[in-house]
Order: sequence, then C-alpha cells, then structure tokens
Amino acid sequence: MIAQRFSFDQLAAAAEREVRFRERVYARRVQDRKMTREKAADEIAMMKAIAEHLRLQADRDSLFGRPA
Repeated sequence: MIAQRFSFDQLAAAAEREVRFRERVYARRVQDRKMTREKAADEIAMMKAIAEHLRLQADRDSLFGRPA
C-alpha cells in the first residue's frame, strides 16, 4: 500500500476537526462515567497541541512558498 501525501494544511485541518469531535464526544463519555474528566482533558489537550503544531508548520510552509 502506498501512503498518500497530505499537505500540512490538510493535516492541520483534520487535527482541528478531531479536537472539535473529541470535545463533543468526550463530554458525553464523562457524563456517562465512561471516561474521567482528567483523561478527557488530557486527550483533548494532546490533540490541540498536535493541531497547533501542524497549523504552525502549514503557516510556515505557506510563508516560504511551499505548497500548504
């Protein structure tokens, strides 16, 4: 299987969508006591860090003329 290449902009957008998804789903999981509030917060914070890192790279690429 050949891995498809994605731009940093596409990866950042996907990670940003994942943050919103986790915020919505994990809130329900906490409410249903299937996940602790601390675990949910840690997992969301980690994905936010990933999204921020990818967004910074996408912005850097677009500044230097590389395809974003």
